[in-house]
Amino acid sequence: MKNQFWALGALMTILALPAFAQQVPALDGSAGGGAALPAVQMISNTPVLLDAKEAHGIKLANQWKQHPDKPVRGNDGSVKYLFGATLPTLACTPLQVCSIKLQQGEIVNDVHAGDAVRWKITPATEGNGAGETTVLIVKPTDAGLVTNLIITTDRRIYTIKLASTRKDWMPVLSFDYPEDVNRAWATYYEKRSRQALGNTMTSGQNVANLDFNFSMSGDNPSWKPVRVYTDGVKTYIQFTSASPSESPALVALGGGKEELVNYRMIGDRYVVDKVLDHAALIVGVGSAQTKVEINRTRGR
Repeated sequence: MKNQFWALGALMTILALPAFAQQVPALDGSAGGGAALPAVQMISNTPVLLDAKEAHGIKLANQWKQHPDKPVRGNDGSVKYLFGATLPTLACTPLQVCSIKLQQGEIVNDVHAGDAVRWKITPATEGNGAGETTVLIVKPTDAGLVTNLIITTDRRIYTIKLASTRKDWMPVLSFDYPEDVNRAWATYYEKRSRQALGNTMTSGQNVANLDFNFSMSGDNPSWKPVRVYTDGVKTYIQFTSASPSESPALVALGGGKEELVNYRMIGDRYVVDKVLDHAALIVGVGSAQTKVEINRTRGR
């Protein structure tokens, strides 16, 4: 009895199958006259209206993308763009390998391509240690492709247009960075500042404009000047401090006679309103006299 019910059920299932199959529409018109399936719409035709603020943002973005700033040829043969000036474009072809060279020491965080299926992007490096440079290897699988590439690093974000042609290509795309230019100028000014500081005396005079060709002879007292120099108009006699233990008299020597010379005490030096060729600093008289002679030698 049980076997009879089983057989009856199986028979009813078999008889129902054709009717079910007839309810499935054909995939094309070749079998039973059914309509073809519609094509899949990849991009919607639904328009999106932008308000004035959003439209202005698009306008600004287009101004940057279409900015006429052109690349230059780098020393390594690369096509070099000024970073941030405009939208850079890397043109490739399926039968060649292109590359994007980043700043030395720059580390990539993420890479995102608009068409990651038909554009192959892999990392490579140049150099080692502190001089290591990251290079992105770019290769399209077909011609006629246009997309964009976003690269985020530990220093900045790159937006690059990718385009593939049948035969034209750029071997290397690289960048000039405004901060490198600014850093170079800052280094230049710092160097000049250090030179100026090294060449500037406490009086504010530039050593390069002074003549130090003076020699001293005679006694060696504690107040003996540390240097004597001239700027071609005045003579400066510098002591170890602004208050020497004694204030020696200054006399000009020449023709076998001594002549008192007027001077001003400014800071730690005597300032004489003329160029001295032969002079002396004197303290005391007779056998107790202390005398330091000053002689100017010609030339610089």
